[in-house]
This record gives sequence, C-alpha cells and structure tokens, in this order.
Amino acid sequence: MLEVEPTEESSGFCDCCGNQTRTVWGFVHKSGRTVASYFVQWTVGKSIEDHPANFDLIYGSWGEGTTKCDRSAVSLIHFENAGVPGVSVVDTTNRPAATSELVGSALTRHDVIGTPMAQEVFAIFDAVMVQDPRLS
Repeated sequence: MLEVEPTEESSGFCDCCGNQTRTVWGFVHKSGRTVASYFVQWTVGKSIEDHPANFDLIYGSWGEGTTKCDRSAVSLIHFENAGVPGVSVVDTTNRPAATSELVGSALTRHDVIGTPMAQEVFAIFDAVMVQDPRLS
C-alpha cells in the first residue's frame, strides 16, 4: 500500500495565462521506504478542463546509499474532457523536474508507457490524489 506524506506548498503565476498557480508537494512511501516525491501544480480558479494540472514525480530509490542516478523525473497531465477526468504521461523534458539535482534522467512518454513503471506511476498518482487533502 502506498502512503502519501504531504509536505510543502507555494504559489505563483501561470506563464501562459497570468493567473495564480498553486503547487503542493510531498513524498510517497511503500513498505516504509520512499519511492517518489511529487509536485502537483494547477491554476487557481480554473477547471482542469480549461487548464490541466501538472503532476511531476521524482521516481526511484531514495535514502542512504542512493544517488540521483537511482531516480528519474516522470511527468503527467491531469485533465478533463467532456466532463470526464483523465491522466496521461507526457514528456518530462520541458518540466522543472527534468533539471532537478535529484534526478539522473528525465523520461519521455515513450520511456514509461507499456512498461511496469507505468502501473506504478499511475498508482502513485491515484494515491496522491486521494491522500493529499490539499487536492480534494
């Protein structure tokens, strides 16, 4: 079972529309060990149908004895289409997580979809959306 540990948050302004944004982040643990950190950014007052939310993960092994080479950046977009919410893996290369000192690689959609990692990434997304009260 995945356990979400919400930590910090910040606000700013959207580059494309100028509206206020909010970013929340934290960690995801499985069996007592950290498996990812997450960052969720959305535009305040806008629906995800009008302005999708960004969901970035730093995914992999954490803790003593690990390095950035043990972790990868993975990005998703949370959207709504005709009233139905969805989530999709997107290329991480243009996301802030791609240049983090904590990651060894920034993954593309092709690197994730169709791999065992995809199931884990979507499970992490679901856990964060359910367990982080700032996202309800």
